[in-house]
Amino acid sequence: MVLFKGKTWEVIFGDWCQEFIGYSIISCNKESLSDLTDDDWIELGKLEKELERVCKMLFNATMFNFSCLMNNAYRDNENPHVHFHFVPRYKNEVNLFNKKYADKHFGYNFWKWSLSKFKRQKDIFTKEERIKIYEMMKGEFNLGE
Repeated sequence: MVLFKGKTWEVIFGDWCQEFIGYSIISCNKESLSDLTDDDWIELGKLEKELERVCKMLFNATMFNFSCLMNNAYRDNENPHVHFHFVPRYKNEVNLFNKKYADKHFGYNFWKWSLSKFKRQKDIFTKEERIKIYEMMKGEFNLGE
């Protein structure tokens, strides 16, 4: 689900999982970080800043993990493309849709626990609730352009 489409980048809402409320991917079709122009970097900075604003305002996010790994494309022999994972993190419990969400491993690498089905963060939201989170973010997202 696309939250925003810009000149180079698009912001994709992680509708497949909201293990971290507001999780999104900022993606472009360039193969390597060294292919990015100065303008591409400026646009990326604006998008990351706006995602932070939206998640702080809507969900009271505390801080954010922002990463570009690209390992899977090479591992799986796929065409790589530059993309960043935007992961809001929450020190305090969030009440959303009459559910209590807690960032179980706040302050730790967001993927550290993902391989353990016993320790990983659980996505507590239904498909319909994930769509509502998307709609909330889409309604608030504004680059002022």
